[in-house]
Amino acid sequence: MFWNILLISVFLLSLSMLGLALNILIKKKGKFPAYRVGHNSDMARMGVKCVKHEEIRCHKKRLQARENDCAGCQQPA
Repeated sequence: MFWNILLISVFLLSLSMLGLALNILIKKKGKFPAYRVGHNSDMARMGVKCVKHEEIRCHKKRLQARENDCAGCQQPA
């Protein structure tokens, strides 16, 4: 029973990897999509920014204003 499940799972994994490889080879300019927020142009158009940059902006704003606020920079106390 174990060997049957192992064989089926290896077959399905290899089939999916083959499908991904064919998808990249067949497409024009085939490459993996940008999964990082900073490199994804669609997310930049929607206004989604990198979490690190948002946190830096939040802390700079709080330090400049010297306000006592909650954990987030949008929630003043």
